[in-house]
Amino acid sequence: MTNGRIPMLRSALAAGALTLTLTGQAWAQSEADRIKALEDLIRKQQQQIEAQQKALDTMQAELKTIKESGGVTQPGRNRVVLSRDNDVELTIEGQVNRALLYYDDGNAQDVRHVDNDASSTRLAFKGSVKATDDLKIGTNIEVQFESNSTADVNQADNTAGGTNNFTERKLELYASSKRFGTLTLGQGSTASDGMSEADLSGTDLVGYSAVADSASGLSFATTGTGAITGNPTIGGAFSNLDGLSRDDRLRFDTPNWKGITLSTSVVDGGEWDLAAAYSATYDSFEVDSKIGFANQSGTRTFPETILGGSVSVLHDSGINLTAAAAQGDDDDSTRDSQNFWYGKLGYITEAIFPIGQSRFSVDYGQYDDVAANNDEASTYGLQFVQSISQWGTELYAGYRRYELDRPAATFDDVDIVLAGARVKF
Repeated sequence: MTNGRIPMLRSALAAGALTLTLTGQAWAQSEADRIKALEDLIRKQQQQIEAQQKALDTMQAELKTIKESGGVTQPGRNRVVLSRDNDVELTIEGQVNRALLYYDDGNAQDVRHVDNDASSTRLAFKGSVKATDDLKIGTNIEVQFESNSTADVNQADNTAGGTNNFTERKLELYASSKRFGTLTLGQGSTASDGMSEADLSGTDLVGYSAVADSASGLSFATTGTGAITGNPTIGGAFSNLDGLSRDDRLRFDTPNWKGITLSTSVVDGGEWDLAAAYSATYDSFEVDSKIGFANQSGTRTFPETILGGSVSVLHDSGINLTAAAAQGDDDDSTRDSQNFWYGKLGYITEAIFPIGQSRFSVDYGQYDDVAANNDEASTYGLQFVQSISQWGTELYAGYRRYELDRPAATFDDVDIVLAGARVKF
């Protein structure tokens, strides 16, 4: 019996050992699987955290860009910003500006549906790449589409006017360095563009030194007969001589030094200009100013040269003052020197409506010898703009009277009211 139990005991012990071995292996394999699964989970969570951090960094960069582009007189703006990474960015923005224009030329009255040429309906694509810590390379494509522009509306034709398609504003590329300045090539603002248009009133979309923009296509009517054929237009009699405007050019701007920037450009056709701008904020004042000289003798016979400037001052109280003047000359011409001066008094407050700034202004300007020798053209106007900052919207209304005195001719005054809205995105 004893000898028979011993083999059985040995078999049982061997079976137990085998069971323990298999159980230990299973336990070890299960533990390895659990560790691997835990490591995979940690890795996935880390990837999610990194993706969320990248998205947060992008949002912070967009917020910084939006804050830096703001101003005390600018409404809110929603922009579409596409970023491939932290160094490459594309911004899509634009605006629609539509209005009703009422005019009375002393003989005829009408109300027209217009696009406000002072700040046209437009679309812009702005791309940039941060090449180095100091160098930024960018492009700017900006086009406008004006249906029935205030530059084209006239008494003789009551149908929609204008080119009825996209027209260029800016088609340019640039390289910008904080140390060396900015070099720009292509269609865009020349150095002297805007030299007559510094304006901190916030009412410039309905009234500024380019007073003709509100109704430049309208003609003065002859007193008594009401005839307009062959008579000067408002755009022909009023010019703020604002340099070389926008053109195909090579432009250079120095780095900003204590608020001062110097600029020059050479335009296709041989025109060239020089300009200096100064902007600064003091304890209770903000100042914006510009002066420029333009030589357009390469493409224009008169005026061959233009010298002008403007300055605008905004106080913390909301009171602001703006002044501009320029003169165009050609010593060899039989034409008298073209010249103008313009002044504006404005007020900005946020106390009237909680939705945004309320801006008021009154202005006066004298524009002489623009259309012909001995012409004396004058204008005065009232402007109101209400900002709705959260919507990127401005509602506006303005009244203006245009007067033109010419020897051997008598013209009726032209009264206009322009009211509309500009929505930016």
